[in-house]
Amino acid sequence: MLSQIKRSIGDVAQLPAYWKQCRSARRRMSCTVRRIAYGPHPRQYYLLLEPADAQPDDERPWAFYLHGGAWTFGTPEAFRPAARPWLARGFRVVLPSYRRPPRFSLADIVTDCRAVIAHVAAGGSPLSVPQIAGISAGGHLAALLALHPSWWTEVGWPAGPDRALLCAAPLDLSLLRPAALFGRHADCDPLRLLAHAGAVRWFLLHGTADGMVDYAHARSFTSRVPHASLRTIPGGGHLDAGRWTYDDADPHAGPIADFIR
Repeated sequence: MLSQIKRSIGDVAQLPAYWKQCRSARRRMSCTVRRIAYGPHPRQYYLLLEPADAQPDDERPWAFYLHGGAWTFGTPEAFRPAARPWLARGFRVVLPSYRRPPRFSLADIVTDCRAVIAHVAAGGSPLSVPQIAGISAGGHLAALLALHPSWWTEVGWPAGPDRALLCAAPLDLSLLRPAALFGRHADCDPLRLLAHAGAVRWFLLHGTADGMVDYAHARSFTSRVPHASLRTIPGGGHLDAGRWTYDDADPHAGPIADFIR
């Protein structure tokens, strides 16, 4: 327990430098950004990032990236650099926002994520089989969306995601504390929803010294999913799983780019 606390403190201490790098990467990005509301609440919006030369009727691939922040913090704006690998390959990239605790539950958050994919599908641009990704709590939400292809097809997508990139994601809710809180959300536990896991190619990135989401989450998931590839960061903390978003020299940036292709 003491070592876990020390790792958590270490992860938190790295946040200022991490956000400084993200801000610098945002300034270097060349793309169009639109903020689009999908509901009446101020948090019910998403960012649509597109290559600068994109036109509304272009047939381009789609990707969704869900931000981290313990389901409570973070914004799509802060995580815009995560879209860079997809933008470089001509994708349209959606970064959802959603309502938050304590007023809204995890079930409400999932409902909002589903509303985003329905709203995008109704937007008029040609659709493709999407890719999905996320970090930390966003990785959890990305996994849930990937494991429910019917949520996509019933609103007009040709299929659910065929590739899912999960970075430092909580994928086994039984490992989270307090158990009484997360035990109420068994229907949102990726490890209990693996019926469609084989239809998706999974790429997991996780550090062995993660103080916020234990490495055991990634190990447990990949041991049960046949098409899951785990890239381990020896001694890596929570934020090490997200440095590829702003640093092209990060050793994991190349493998992630290859996975996207």
